[in-house]
Amino acid sequence: MQVRGLPPIQSLDAFISVVRLGSLAAASEELHLSVPALSRRIARLEADLGISLFERRPRGLVLTPAGESYHAKIVPALKLLHVAHAGISKERRHIVRLTTIPAFANRWLLPRLHRFSAMHPEIEVDIIASTSLERLDDQDLDLAIRLARDDAMPEPPLLPIHVSPVWGPARIQGPSVPSDVLKHVLLDPDHRPEFWREWLAAYRLDPHVVQMRPVDPLVLYELTASGAGVGIGLDPLVSDLVDQGRLATMSAYRVRSSRSFHLVQKPDSGLAPRRLAAWLQEEAVSRSRPSQSN
Repeated sequence: MQVRGLPPIQSLDAFISVVRLGSLAAASEELHLSVPALSRRIARLEADLGISLFERRPRGLVLTPAGESYHAKIVPALKLLHVAHAGISKERRHIVRLTTIPAFANRWLLPRLHRFSAMHPEIEVDIIASTSLERLDDQDLDLAIRLARDDAMPEPPLLPIHVSPVWGPARIQGPSVPSDVLKHVLLDPDHRPEFWREWLAAYRLDPHVVQMRPVDPLVLYELTASGAGVGIGLDPLVSDLVDQGRLATMSAYRVRSSRSFHLVQKPDSGLAPRRLAAWLQEEAVSRSRPSQSN
């Protein structure tokens, strides 16, 4: 019998991300890979294992029975491996592990993080972008930035969210008053429909008469800028796109959402996580937009 070697960790991480997020596009965004590069990783993993992990269907990838069995076995083992590696690494270096949703990481955190690195070059920030609710104790994480209802969190929000319609000004003539949105297709982040509901309710617009198109939240603002419809903009996530002129917004008709971005920290976190938490709080107050630092 031929004994196969272990596949590369990167291939296993790629496989787990595709399963968890449900698509190559979402996983490629999280892993900072192109879709073709991610497809090649999955194909190499299947070749190493000698099995097919997914069925390629017109509407996406579906796990095969062998893929389901393999996924169930490797997830707990890989988590233990990552936790062990993170623990050893953190003993040798000042590493802070922070988890948040991909949209917040890409739109708000990463454009600002260079300022923290310049102030604290001895601290390395490891960002885990995930749509899942990662527990700080289970994943050996130090900080989390959660999108949550204000009344469900014990502390004041890090960044309050205001919602308003946004559109690509180079592509469509956007609405000028709230009722104008009824003339457009509304792009709805498919797992966060509450934001459009809050805005429509604030202006007493019937959600049953609007044209809603569910879209992947990871590409919501790109589709909006391309003219595919009117999206729901979350300030602070869209502020840089508005500054760049890629999106326009009804700034006079912003609505305070019942949800915000909240900072969650382990009670027993060390000095490095406390420094990052303090910087995030200062940045949220004094650096509301990336362009203000230029």
